[in-house]
Amino acid sequence: MRLTYGTDLLSCPGCRSSWPVAGRIPYFISAFPYWGEIPKEQMDQVLFAAAKTSWRDALIHSVDPSVKRASEMILNVDRANWSLMTNLSRESRVLDLGAGMGATSHALALRYGEVFAVEPVAERVQFMSRRFEQEAIENVHIVRTSLWDLPFAPGAFDLIVMNGVLEWVALGRTGDPKRSQQAALRAVAKLLRPGGVLYVGIENRFAAGYFVGYPDPHTGMPWVTILPRPLAHFYAKWKGDSEGYRNYLYSASGYEKLLRQSGFRSVDCYLALPSYNQPKFYVPLQDNLVSYFAHNFDAKPDGIRKKVRDFLLRAGLLKHLEFSFALLATK
Repeated sequence: MRLTYGTDLLSCPGCRSSWPVAGRIPYFISAFPYWGEIPKEQMDQVLFAAAKTSWRDALIHSVDPSVKRASEMILNVDRANWSLMTNLSRESRVLDLGAGMGATSHALALRYGEVFAVEPVAERVQFMSRRFEQEAIENVHIVRTSLWDLPFAPGAFDLIVMNGVLEWVALGRTGDPKRSQQAALRAVAKLLRPGGVLYVGIENRFAAGYFVGYPDPHTGMPWVTILPRPLAHFYAKWKGDSEGYRNYLYSASGYEKLLRQSGFRSVDCYLALPSYNQPKFYVPLQDNLVSYFAHNFDAKPDGIRKKVRDFLLRAGLLKHLEFSFALLATK
């Protein structure tokens, strides 16, 4: 049943439920803890500056290091160029889950007919509202809700985006994190029309840095991604995380298996280089293409690093050790 807008209320005539609306943005959740690339205090300053000047100036002219670090990604609408690898029409309807500060929704709104930007964090919703209003982008609809409270009909979308989202869905939930991820993916699959596409941008469980002690970007702890799951869980609790390790990552084949088990009939996996958040290249996992890219476009190592790289290329292992993947799964 279609929901009806009032001045400050969104209502369902069928179940007689209603939700508040502020600035044409429906709020399907009333509370959600702050999370973001920018710390809360600095985010409040960005929002204040964005209201007085513009969202761009609030980022570009900030002298705060955390804002400067995050700005490049927030400003980068090229981060959604993976969409050029799909065959979707310009009239397509898009759902951006965990839209954050709006870079992906911004990019996709310039390419497709209608975009729904879903985000649970109130401050990020406010930032997106100012961003799209100031950019005169009228085909983005912001919805404040979580992945577990999506108010959309089955088959409503041609494209769904989970950029840096899948690894977070098990937090705050009980049970096996993998089952939570499967439940989230199945819910997402129901919202896609037949032939629709899901995009997932996410880290590689077996990225090379994790084997030499680089911290997991989600927990800040070393080793947890590559340890067997029960041991990673025990280690995380020993390090002080009461939930244990729940930000599950996978290898390329692990992601493909997870997506197929969750209702997707085909999965194309690409290396997202240098990362899925700041992508410049998408390289299919064929050995010859990875080798071609490494020899012609990648940074040119020397000495022992070159020998290690060339060995990994010959052994067909380099593609399994890059930092992140971009996955296109078709329903």
